[in-house]
Amino acid sequence: MNIEGLEQIAVLETLLTVGMIVGLVIGTAAFVVSATDRAVERRAQATAITLIGARPRTMRAVQCVQVVLPLSVGLVLALVTGKLAESSYLITGGSEIYWDLAGLPVLALAAAGVAAVSALGTLPLVGRRIDPELIRRV
Repeated sequence: MNIEGLEQIAVLETLLTVGMIVGLVIGTAAFVVSATDRAVERRAQATAITLIGARPRTMRAVQCVQVVLPLSVGLVLALVTGKLAESSYLITGGSEIYWDLAGLPVLALAAAGVAAVSALGTLPLVGRRIDPELIRRV
């Protein structure tokens, strides 16, 4: 048994895990920042829709769906693509194809956590009071 090789594999797995976590955090932060920026740009339109009679609860739900739906679709596609890349790597390496589902629940939970954090990030973007300055901009 090659102990040195096993230690190198453990180090590589740790580096890959840390890289995935850092990528997840950076991606989530970028997505929340872009969603917040978009919400700030659309405040005048949201104010106009609120004046027409849309309830704040409905506005929050719509804004949450606008953020969470594309993010969830992207995360699912990323998970599927990652699994396909793994099987492609096994094929090109001459190994037998098998579906390693050991890490999938952790990745799925991380993706669900990202979607939940993004959903929570969208909730305070719709205010309870109407700013008169925003009405003039419409």
